[in-house]
Parts: sequence; C-alpha cells; structure tokens
Amino acid sequence: MIKDDAMVRISRWFPWVVGGAAVVIRFFYLRSFWADHPFSQQLISDARIFDDWAWRVASGDWLGPAEVFVLPPLYPYLMGVVYAIFGHAPKLIAALQAVAGCATAVLVYRLGARHFGAGVGLIAGVLFAGYGPQMFYEGMLLGTSGAVFLCVLGLTLIDSASGDRGGWYYGVAGLVFGLAVLMRPNALSVIPFVVFGAWWVHDRDKPVRISTRWGGWFLGGLMVPLLLCGLRNGLVADDWVLITAHGGINFYMGNHADAPGWFSAPAGVDAQITPAGAQGNLEGPRRVAEDALGRSLKASEVSAFWFDKGLAFWMDDPWGVLVVTWRKVRLFALGYEVPLNYNFYSQRKFSGFLRFPLAELWVVLPLAFVGLAVHIRQFDRHAVLYLWLVGYAVGVVAFHVSSRYRMPAIPIVMVFAGVGVWTLIAWIQSQKWKSLCIGVAVLILLWTGYRVALDAQLAKTNWGMDPFNLGTAYLWQNENERALSLLEEAESYGQGDASLYYNLGLAYARAEKPDAAENAYRRALLQDPDLVSAYVNLGNILFHEGKFQDAINTYREALKRDADTHNARANMGWAYWSLGRIEEARKAWHRVLQSAPNHPSAKAGMARIR
Repeated sequence: MIKDDAMVRISRWFPWVVGGAAVVIRFFYLRSFWADHPFSQQLISDARIFDDWAWRVASGDWLGPAEVFVLPPLYPYLMGVVYAIFGHAPKLIAALQAVAGCATAVLVYRLGARHFGAGVGLIAGVLFAGYGPQMFYEGMLLGTSGAVFLCVLGLTLIDSASGDRGGWYYGVAGLVFGLAVLMRPNALSVIPFVVFGAWWVHDRDKPVRISTRWGGWFLGGLMVPLLLCGLRNGLVADDWVLITAHGGINFYMGNHADAPGWFSAPAGVDAQITPAGAQGNLEGPRRVAEDALGRSLKASEVSAFWFDKGLAFWMDDPWGVLVVTWRKVRLFALGYEVPLNYNFYSQRKFSGFLRFPLAELWVVLPLAFVGLAVHIRQFDRHAVLYLWLVGYAVGVVAFHVSSRYRMPAIPIVMVFAGVGVWTLIAWIQSQKWKSLCIGVAVLILLWTGYRVALDAQLAKTNWGMDPFNLGTAYLWQNENERALSLLEEAESYGQGDASLYYNLGLAYARAEKPDAAENAYRRALLQDPDLVSAYVNLGNILFHEGKFQDAINTYREALKRDADTHNARANMGWAYWSLGRIEEARKAWHRVLQSAPNHPSAKAGMARIR
C-alpha cells in the first residue's frame, strides 16, 4: 500500500491529471468531430432551434416573440452573448462546452476526493473525462454539458457550505442551481433533497436561526433567475409561467397507459422540428388541447391541459401507473443511453473516442452499486451525494427518461464507481480475499445482467433516427440529393413511421420520381391515416398524372380531417376545372376565398371563370 505521506505528495497532481486527461481527450475528439462527423456540418432538431434563437438574441431581439419560452432559455441566451461578440460561431460554443466539461471532470475529482479520498477522486474524474455521451453532447449545441457543469458546481458549493462562510456558499449555490434549472428544468426536483442532505451533514447541530438564515440565502439565490424568467414571460407573453410552457406535454408523454418511458409524442401531435419551429413542444399540443376544449388557450392553459390528463391517469389506473413508473425507473438505472433526437450508438461509428469501453454505463453502474452499498452505513457523512441521486432520479422519472435528461446524475454515479474500484483495490492490498471474491462475483453477475439488458435494448433501438433527422434537415434546406440518400438509409433499417415516409415522398417528388413519391405517401397514410398533408401531396401527384377524379377523392380525404385545408380545396377546384365541371370548381374556389381572400391558387381559378 502507498503510505499516507506519499499519497499526499502524489495526490497533489491528481487534479492536473484529471484536467489534463479531459483536455487531451476533448482536443482529439473535437478535432475528429469537426473533420468527419455529419452533425458538425448540419444542425438538427433542438440544436437548430437553439442556434436560430441565439442568433436572434445576438441580433438584438432580447425579449423574443410574445409567447412563453418553448424551451429552457438560459442556453440560447448565453449562446447569443457569444454570437453578439464573435459572430455566428457554433464551433466556439462547442469549444467552450468542452472547457466546461474539463472543469466538470475536476469538480468530480474534488467531490470524490472530499468524501472518499484522492484515489477515488482520481478514478471518478478520469471516468467522467472519458465518458462518451458527455463528450458527444459537448460537441452539440444542446446545453446538456452546461446543465451538468452548473449542477455539479452547485452541488460542490453546497457540499462545502460550513463555517463562517456558510451563508455565502448557500446563496451562491442557490443562484447556480437557479441557472441550472433554466437549462434543465427537472433539476428543480433535486433541490429539496440536496438542501436537506447539506443540512443533515453540516447544520443539524447548529441553532435553528442559523439554519433558517442560510436557507434564506439559498432560496434568495435560487429565485433570482427564476423570477426574472417568469417576469419576462408575464410581461412579454401576458402569461405568468415561471420557466417554460412544455412541462405539461412532457409529463403526459411519460404518464399515460401506453407510455414507453421515453419521448413519445401522443396521437395528433406532430413532434417534428420543421422550419416553423418545434411542433412537438407547443404547437402540436396546443392544437390538440384547443380542439378538445373548443377555444383558444394560453401556453399555461395548454400545459395545464396535458398535466391534467397525466394526473387523471394516476388517479384512474394505479396499476398502470406502477407499470409505467417501473419502466421509467428501469430505464434510468439501465446502462443504456436512451435516445432523444440523437442516438448515441449511431454516433459511435464516426469516432473511436465514443467507442472507448471503460466508461460505458453498463460497466460503470455495477461498480457504482458496489460503492453505494459499501458506504451506506456512512450515510450521515455522504447524505448529499446519496440524496442527489435519489432527488434527480425523481425529477427525471416523473416525466420521461433520456440520456440527455439523466446526464446531471452521471458525475455522482462516477464518484460511486470510483468508490467501487478503490474498494476492490483496498481489498487486494489488505488481502481481504473473502470480501474480494464476493465483490467480484456480484460484479460479474451485474455486468452480465447489464450487458444482456443493453443488448436487448440495442436490438430494439431506432437506428434510423439519426439519418432521418439529418435527412430532414437537408430536405428543409432544399439539398434534396443528400436528403434523399439519408432518408433512404433511414428506411433501410425497416423502422419507418409516417414522418419518414412523408419526408421520403417530398424528396422523391423534388427528385422528379412521382411513382416513388406516390408509394411513399401511401405508406405514410398506412401508418397515420389522419396525416392531412400526405393526402394533399398525394392528390397533387395524382393531379399532375392526369388522374383528376382520384385526385379529387384524395383531396376530400384531407378535407374530411381538416375542413380548413385551403390548398386541398383550391387544388380540388383545379381538378374539377380539368374535368370540365366548372360550377363545382367555382364553389370550391369561392369557399376558399371566403376564409382566405388572398389565396393565390383560388384567386387564379376564379379569374379563369370570370
């Protein structure tokens, strides 16, 4: 064993080792990412929304449109500040996120060293530095790495809050946690757990007045950013929402009878990211809610509608709630990176760093369970770390699980994994062979179970997600050849849904392949018989092929589902015109112009008749 004085001398270098390893890994990862990775060339999904939002902020639109924030606002505003100074510089954002990742690795070392010794801190920091999903998210414009950094910084501050400076530590920790919530709103759930843990460890023997004062400092710091956000929503959008307006739909996605446990848009909600914005976060849920209630709704009312539907599930189906909740708990604790817009396992083919096996969760989590079990009797000393994991898990499981949402828990998982590794080393050094054999046997069982479970999830994963999202982004930019190639790749996995076939139809139509486009639209309608836009586009193809009656029948299907689909009715007028049914054409165009007086196609048709 290394003697204590030697360990003290050596451990002085441990933060530099952790930080240096994180810097080197990220340098080479980002270098390869920018050179070869398709997602470095094209922004998709949430990254595209954040980038557009940040550019509007940089251009002077600090308050934004007269609506409640659709996504957590802090990240695009920080991006906007960078863009305002340096111009549109997404690579600079990624580099800054990598710096935050390096700082987080050092903070992970500090937490591990503070609680369990420098050796544990070193192992935990290196594990975090080499964790593939963290590196991937640092390269993307998503805010995930920023949320992880803020959460770990806030945890470090509150874990250190003792002595005469305790009040300041609590106040700054509250401010940091408030900022973290504006990046990752479900971090709000962990706050009462971690504050209680800090009080239990540091303050339960202090006078009540001191604990109350420090709690006031924390609450004051926490509420500053949240109240500023709520004030902006109230004054600009006339809707007094504290953070964002998509909590209700996210709650319902994880709390209904058929909830798979991950992001899954309910029926009638288009979850695509389109040039019009994030349809899955507000517009789709708003449309369904307004149709159900028969009136226009504020964003807070839309959110309340979906919250009520989720709560009704809890009230009406207790057994179903247990099944769905267990599904989410299992996903949270499973060594599987649950996709949300991005499938981490698809990304690994572009980078050897992402394929590095040491820091994979199926390897790390069993080690963390050993660490958790070994020190559970010392809960009083480590309550902050234990309660962080419990509290953060509650916040994720209450909604739905994804790798991105789970990320702020991973640094503490790495700390306990470091404990697990260090415990095995200590047993070897002290020749506790019985304990070592039991521990290794438990680990082998856990690793086997985790690997089998991971393989089962990978067999069901949607490998077409990333080429679909990338192809869709190119489609909206009219880069049709690249879009078609990627969408066909997505189809090749045999997991196509209505959105994939609809976008394939668009790509084939632009490539002047009408037969393939027609087939794609029909397959989209088999998947989703209520996809109005597919009926309209299919009708247009039939019209251009001279199949006017078939086109009319197809437009009628669109109008059955949405009578205000003006393009379908106007195009139906042209089909009537082509068949010589002039009066029916007139009626169709007249009805369009009653609702949309400037509709160009209907106006052109009426001009022909006159």
